[in-house]
Amino acid sequence: MKVRVVVFALVLLMAFAAPWAAGQRETVEEKPTVAFMSNGPYEFWVYAAAGVQLAGEEFGVNVEFFMPPGGLPEEQVRFIEAMLARDVAGIGISVTDPDNMAPFLNEVIDMGVPLVTFDSDAPASNRLTFIGMSNYAAGRTAGRVIREAIPDGGNFIISVGRLDAQNAIERRQGIIDELNGEPDAFFYPGVMTPDRSNISIAGGKYTLIDTIVDAGDPIRAKSNAEDAILRHRDRLDLMIGLWSYSTPAIISAAQDAGAIDDFVIVAFDQEEEVLQGIKEGYVYASMAQDPFMYGYRTVEVLAKIAKGQDPGIPDDKFIDVPAPVITQDNIDEVWDMFRQQLSDGRVFLDAMGIDQP
Repeated sequence: MKVRVVVFALVLLMAFAAPWAAGQRETVEEKPTVAFMSNGPYEFWVYAAAGVQLAGEEFGVNVEFFMPPGGLPEEQVRFIEAMLARDVAGIGISVTDPDNMAPFLNEVIDMGVPLVTFDSDAPASNRLTFIGMSNYAAGRTAGRVIREAIPDGGNFIISVGRLDAQNAIERRQGIIDELNGEPDAFFYPGVMTPDRSNISIAGGKYTLIDTIVDAGDPIRAKSNAEDAILRHRDRLDLMIGLWSYSTPAIISAAQDAGAIDDFVIVAFDQEEEVLQGIKEGYVYASMAQDPFMYGYRTVEVLAKIAKGQDPGIPDDKFIDVPAPVITQDNIDEVWDMFRQQLSDGRVFLDAMGIDQP
């Protein structure tokens, strides 16, 4: 008799539990999935992962996070195609090759898939919005920092991954225009100074010795920096890295060459090596983007669109995420925040089984 009672109770429990479990599965399955794709496998995007995780939780979406291992456009295309096959509800991308990828991105948009860009834009595409800082304005800020660091003029080198990426184009041009004393502007004027050696700036007060590119490869970035230091050490006054891994490569090359105090180093972003360099004084300053907020705002916009809500896109389709300048004056107050974001991002990526830089 007791056995029958127990069996009957179990059957009753299963009868009531089954619809509830099905309802739970249905809820999970109906949760929209959005995609977030960086322009390469760099520590910069670990900070973004923390923002992605927080926004995914707050706005009720699943997020597919991808860092192209080679930082190549074709890797980005393959990921987007995979997401389309899964009926993704929206895509966010930092575009590696905006001119060549714009037609493909427009095809995706024409399919009815919401697409936004962040960090590196594709202005020729029909993306819904660009989320990030004005890279040109950040370049102008970097130009002012360079003028402050070497006020009497001098020779400098720019290091960056690719010079066909929009963020690289705008940052480089912002530096040149600022040093040339061009009228202040927030947005890129659309004309890039051709890439060549020994560009005279401000009537010869400054000389851009070279713009060294590494195709998104941090190892090659260090090799480029080593070669540049070896060839130009006697006349080199400053080196600036435009991408997150660029300045750590410069720092490592300078340390290996025993030249860490021979020229000024200026950075973008907030890699640990850069923050340590600012703290110890061998990095002058860094234009710190806010990758955490890039991740958060991208997921927020896509989640709201997926749920039929107003994403709050402004008329100019530019969601500004300003970039503060990090110096020895404010390094202590910002470093703790960055450490927490980096830790949270690593936990999130570990949980997703994603290899990290």
